[in-house]
Amino acid sequence: MPFPGLQARVARARYALERLRRIATVPYKQYSRDRDLMDIAERNMQVLLEAILDTAGFIVARRGLGSPTSYREVVDLLISAKIIPNHLIDLAKSIPGMRNILVHGYAEVRHDLIYNSIRKELSMLAQLLELLINEAEALDP
Repeated sequence: MPFPGLQARVARARYALERLRRIATVPYKQYSRDRDLMDIAERNMQVLLEAILDTAGFIVARRGLGSPTSYREVVDLLISAKIIPNHLIDLAKSIPGMRNILVHGYAEVRHDLIYNSIRKELSMLAQLLELLINEAEALDP
């Protein structure tokens, strides 16, 4: 497995996934009334997206795919290298923007969008994370 820092991020991302999976079972009406639940969802979504992007950056660096200056470039390099499969490309391209909203636009986060993402995209985010983890492990067993 890659260096300890990435291992810790992956472990935290898997924990975030479990928290988000539990939230996905909560009806929206209950979710929208529970500020603590919304905070938990927001933070764990941020952690998950950060871990995906950190793992992607590790792969880009280890494979020598380029010197990206942004998360968008990291994702584009993985797409160009055919590491991200076609059915996950649109989702992967949306991750840097989603991450930026959670990190920098925190005062204006729309929790209806976070909830919808948890309900509709969580399995694909988990699939992308595991795909990237497997790639990282292959590069640094």
